[in-house]
Amino acid sequence: MTGEREVEAAEQWFRRRGLPAVVRGRPARLLVRTTPAVAFIAAWQLLTAVLSAVDGETDAEFDRLLESDVFALGYTALLVGLVVLPALGSWLTARWVRRKLAGRGGAVPAAVLAGGFVFAVPVADGIIAGDSVPLGLVTQLAILAGLFAAAFAGVGSIVGWALRAAFRQTQLLGELTSRALPLLLLFTVFGFFTTEIWQVGAALPRQRMWLVVGLFALVAVVFLLAMLKDEVSRLTQSRTVPVGLEKLRDTPLASFTADGERVPLTKLEQANMILVLVLTQVLQTLVLATLVFVFFVVFGIIAVQHSVIKAWIGRDPTSGTLFGIQLPIPQELLQVSLFIAAFSGLYFAASTVTDAKYRSAFFDPLADHLAVSLVARDRYLARLAQA
Repeated sequence: MTGEREVEAAEQWFRRRGLPAVVRGRPARLLVRTTPAVAFIAAWQLLTAVLSAVDGETDAEFDRLLESDVFALGYTALLVGLVVLPALGSWLTARWVRRKLAGRGGAVPAAVLAGGFVFAVPVADGIIAGDSVPLGLVTQLAILAGLFAAAFAGVGSIVGWALRAAFRQTQLLGELTSRALPLLLLFTVFGFFTTEIWQVGAALPRQRMWLVVGLFALVAVVFLLAMLKDEVSRLTQSRTVPVGLEKLRDTPLASFTADGERVPLTKLEQANMILVLVLTQVLQTLVLATLVFVFFVVFGIIAVQHSVIKAWIGRDPTSGTLFGIQLPIPQELLQVSLFIAAFSGLYFAASTVTDAKYRSAFFDPLADHLAVSLVARDRYLARLAQA
């Protein structure tokens, strides 16, 4: 029984590191595993419903409402809550899930949360925003089914690890901004003040601007896939035992031993490791792109008056929206900031694996993580072979 518990703890350790393909047992307790995602989506849906209900039906009505300091303060608080509360709720739920998985409990609270997600959230949306409750029920069931499928495939483990890795990179925000942002801003600030980029941003509908952003993202992902596939192949050729022994000392695999040659990675394991690296790099890039976007939005509010925007685009600027949410920011400023942020993200993604300075700060820690995981995999498979 003790041996089974040790193996289960080791398998949970691999899942937490974003490597469910290494685990040989089938995933279990999917309802509990989906609760962090359910909490995030439910909080996001409720807050967006409230924002949609209070922002008025037209741009003119929204501008009139913003003249009230009380409304402006409350709306700003809701926007901050939309950023903070879903992430905070998901993080707290994830901590609860880790404890319940270790103790094999939590099924009843998870079922209650899932039931509230399917039935209570559509009713609340119907009351707040006037949405159709039956259609909402179908949507929530489809989302929950998708979360179950993702949990069974191990997607939640991979995304969870990538989010934690990206969050750890935000703790190095000073290094990120001091190394990556200055050179980017040196070029992009001058482009920000060109008439042509404002005319393009004003002429493109938001849907087509998202297509432009998606094109930049696709190029970045294709580049990362090509580069990181070689990195994984290089790491699998070295056992890196001294590093692994040191960093596995306080893990569930500390008492496991491994002998002989490394068992070759399956195609699924190799794809899992590449996906972990790519997704983590993508989220790091998203952090950088978000910083650039926020900088240029704030910079534009301070430095570019509405009369200047009108001179550049030939008409009055319009009220901005982002993800369907009204914002007290010109739409044209949001468009230009999105374009510059997408370009900056593409530049950063390429630099993290090709430039030595960026690589040492942002990629090498991920490579070390994968090297330790490979040594742990050797020990785990050796223990299964002995059973």
